[in-house]
This record gives sequence, structure tokens and C-alpha cells, in this order.
Amino acid sequence: MGDDTWEGWLAALDHVLSPAGPWAVEGGDQNPERLQLALCELRHDRYAARTARGFTTTTLRSWGLDELVDDAELVIGELVINALRHGLGNRATVFSGHPVRIILALTDESLICVVTDPSDECPTPRDPDFGSEGGRGLQVVAGISHRWGWAPLGSPGKAVWAGFTLPGSSPHPVRHLEICY
Repeated sequence: MGDDTWEGWLAALDHVLSPAGPWAVEGGDQNPERLQLALCELRHDRYAARTARGFTTTTLRSWGLDELVDDAELVIGELVINALRHGLGNRATVFSGHPVRIILALTDESLICVVTDPSDECPTPRDPDFGSEGGRGLQVVAGISHRWGWAPLGSPGKAVWAGFTLPGSSPHPVRHLEICY
């Protein structure tokens, strides 16, 4: 999938999240019948990462994507934890009306897992402190997904996403995993 296709998806997700209404395809060559979306909002959920993983598992199994469940569940869990830690910088943000959202978008060729939060700060992978238990979330996302990135939203906030090429689609990118000690 080329860069233009990924950018098109991100622009389309802004339509999904906008208060203007549901999914709309404007002048694109995407066929809306080949698109499936699932949305989950996390508001005041003390078990948000668990809720997000359960939502991802249930949705992917209902779409017949059992082979992607483990990877997508791990990616969504990492993205939600990052959104809660970094995207909701203070408790006032939690109650501001801008929830953390999970969006799963499925086409004939790909699955895109998106987590939104109200922060405009760019997600940046950190060099891990080898004595620390955290700080590797985006590296995990990069190692497991076929592609990841982020985009600012028209409304306050950003969408951090990870994409997977569906099994059986071609070309299937090779996953690159590095061992961290």
C-alpha cells in the first residue's frame, strides 16, 4: 500500500471523527461497501487498556481475522496506554469531553488500528532506558505492525495509527523485529 493510500485513510478518518457525521467518501475511489468500521470510546474507564484489547479481539474475530488478533490487540493496548499517559496529560482533559477513541477500519487489503486523544503533541519513540520497565511502546508498535504513524485531527487532538496488510493480500511486507535486551 503506497503513501498516498495511507494518507487517504487518515484524511478519511478525520471525516469519521468529525461532528459533521458518519463516514463519507468524497471524490475518492474507495468503495464504501468494502469498508467496515468499529468505534469504541473510552471515558472514565479505569481498565481502559483491558477494555480496548477486548474490543479489538471481539471485533477482529467477528470480521474473521483471528490470525491478526494477537498483534492488533498488543498494538491497540500500547497505543491506548500511550494515549492515557501522554495524550491525557491532566485529569481536567479526561473530563473535557474529548475521549480516547479506538477505531478499527477494515478493507479488502488492510486493517488500520487507530487511537485518538485530545493532545496535539507528536508521539515520539524514545530510546529505552534498559533499567526501566516502560518507554518501549512505540517501538513495539513499529516492530509488530506493517506501518505506523500519526496525524493531527481537524478537531483538537491527534490519531496514532498502525496498519496491517491482511494475510493473503499481496504484496505482504516483511515484519522486522529487533531484539531488545
